[in-house]
Amino acid sequence: MMNQTKLAKAIAYTIAGATLATGSVSTASATVTTMYNLSSSAGLDISSNTTDPTTGGTWALSGNTDGWIYGYTADSGNSNATDAKWAGTTGTNSTPFGYTAPHLNWAIEITGGTGGTGEISTFDAFNRYGVYADIDTAKGAWSDQGQAGAIGWRHDLEFGLFKSDTSGTVTLNAEGILQSGTNFGLTIFKGMSNNTSYAHHGGWNANSNAFGVTPASLPGGGTTFAASDIVAYSVGGATPSNLNTISFDATAGEIYTIVLGGYRNGHWGATTDGYSLTVSQVPVPGAIWLFGSTLAGFIGVQRRKKLAA
Repeated sequence: MMNQTKLAKAIAYTIAGATLATGSVSTASATVTTMYNLSSSAGLDISSNTTDPTTGGTWALSGNTDGWIYGYTADSGNSNATDAKWAGTTGTNSTPFGYTAPHLNWAIEITGGTGGTGEISTFDAFNRYGVYADIDTAKGAWSDQGQAGAIGWRHDLEFGLFKSDTSGTVTLNAEGILQSGTNFGLTIFKGMSNNTSYAHHGGWNANSNAFGVTPASLPGGGTTFAASDIVAYSVGGATPSNLNTISFDATAGEIYTIVLGGYRNGHWGATTDGYSLTVSQVPVPGAIWLFGSTLAGFIGVQRRKKLAA
């Protein structure tokens, strides 16, 4: 009876301590930083764009592939070979997290040790930095409805980066800006690609992961990801899953690449729309580990006392 009373008190004290610890965490201030590539599909500088792309009722920042971080040089005679400007990074022409590959649209970082929630969108770019960034994708970029084999197209595929200073579950939720009913597919990779060129003319994601992760699940185009780098993915086909909303477990300090595009809502070249991506992270609560270790320690002490008696 005595041991049961002591155990009850220990549990009560530990729960109280866990509650206090959780409370202190919840009052801490998280910092969410969003970063945006300020070039258009032709590598043009749009760092002064203050025109809302939805003003005319149709998405005004169309034009297929954007996100060139070193200028678009694939077309002969194109003179826009300068480094793209960025908003939210440590310098005007600095890429997030030291990224070196030639194609990236945005990045988001959560610091403060408590997780947090942020939004990637052209409106967030304007609210934070006074410029409407080209944040959009075709409704067939992840998987095009007009293509056999549920293949997607790289022309309007968006690439983003995520990083946090704490471990925890990250949830992504994508929504269209102007057109309702749009579905989005997402593929999340651990790490960053270090390719030196990016060929956006071509297909990818054959079968849309309907038969599991295969080499066809990779974005290709020169990117250096392996199938083993995939930590979470949407599934298309007869029984789709993880469309629009997907979660994955992130490790503190690790960088993750998020590949996003429309899922079979239209053709890659004719159905471009802006999107809003909500990024939320719930950290692993340290109080839970405190509770478990304290309770285990108490039980161990009582067991040793009983054996000694």
